[in-house]
Amino acid sequence: MGPFCLGCSHRKCYSPIRNLISQETFKFHFKNLRYAIDRKDTFLCYEVTRKDCDSPVSLHHGVFKNKDNIHAEICFLYWFHDKVLKVLSPREEFKITWYMSWSPCFECAEQVLRFLATHHNLSLDIFSSRLYNIRDPENQQNLCRLVQEGAQVAAMDLYEFKKCWKKFVDNGGRRFRPWKKLLTNFRYQDSKLQEILRPCYIPVPSSSSSTLSNICLTKGLPETRFCVERRRVHLLSEEEFYSQFYNQRVKHLCYYHGVKPYLCYQLEQFNGQAPLKGCLLSEKGKQHAEILFLDKIRSMELSQVIITCYLTWSPCPNCAWQLAAFKRDRPDLILHIYTSRLYFHWKRPFQKGLCSLWQSGILVDVMDLPQFTDCWTNFVNPKRPFWPWKGLEIISRRTQRRLHRIKESWGLQDLVNDFGNLQLGPPMS
Repeated sequence: MGPFCLGCSHRKCYSPIRNLISQETFKFHFKNLRYAIDRKDTFLCYEVTRKDCDSPVSLHHGVFKNKDNIHAEICFLYWFHDKVLKVLSPREEFKITWYMSWSPCFECAEQVLRFLATHHNLSLDIFSSRLYNIRDPENQQNLCRLVQEGAQVAAMDLYEFKKCWKKFVDNGGRRFRPWKKLLTNFRYQDSKLQEILRPCYIPVPSSSSSTLSNICLTKGLPETRFCVERRRVHLLSEEEFYSQFYNQRVKHLCYYHGVKPYLCYQLEQFNGQAPLKGCLLSEKGKQHAEILFLDKIRSMELSQVIITCYLTWSPCPNCAWQLAAFKRDRPDLILHIYTSRLYFHWKRPFQKGLCSLWQSGILVDVMDLPQFTDCWTNFVNPKRPFWPWKGLEIISRRTQRRLHRIKESWGLQDLVNDFGNLQLGPPMS
């Protein structure tokens, strides 16, 4: 990669589109189809804001499209150097956001890489409606390189489409009406993008001196993924979260065969250090995620900590008993378990396992909207808002009532209430 970006070494004058995009143009070119035909132009809606402001102010915004066989991304880079960069303070940080009908091609991504490598006070977020030629290894490689250079690359979700419609489209005061299969196609585009970008989120340790606190382990236990991160990274893809933590009852039992036992945890210490976060997944026939979690926590030799766990399924009897024994041996440890669904809750051994958790002092509850939102923010994507599915809170309340009946049937309601009134915090001196 050369020392200068394209706009620094060459000066050409390109201007954004003068008018807002028409509604018909937006719906045609930004429709996130899996297979888009006769959509050769790329539209790029951009916004430049001052970074780290309490109330970010849009300094510049507009729309570019391909012109004279020059792609929209390159037109933007030329224009940005000629009209904007020279008036921005190099001592301040600025954020550029792109909303694109197509993700960048290999050549454009290469120029964007040079741009980011040259101007360190600029950050770039790229949201694309569709992925361009994703089977091309060069395109895949440069999308990964963009992420490694610090850019945020994501598929456009309903939130981004609404924002584009409001800011860049001549909407006539009308609200954005999603087209058919918008969310389905988003999940398809997002899953393909996550497959491409997944290696970018899993750094490989460069030497044997790397520690567990800042690397992601992919070896050790067979068929098991085990990640521990101090930094905020994407441990779960959005597609995984929506499919695995989905709490709705379904008509077909075969759906549950695809739901895997995930355990996401956050460990907060009282010494002011940054929280430790991790995500565990065990495959069929292997150790359950709860046992892997216990092995990890035991290796840390911690006592006075608060641990919050989010599970797709409540623990089985064996895992529940081991969790309870672990908690009884560590009275200073505070462990709170939230579960999306109850696992075989009508069977007495599974109910007894839940009772052993409560009796040991572990707080067990059902995930509701605040917990789903917190799990999304910490383990999926902190830059996107969580969009709850239809009926999430209704099903959560039903599951909570079911869990409440289990407590009452075993005579543990008063005990659980006492645990719920405990003050969480560092031990009194």
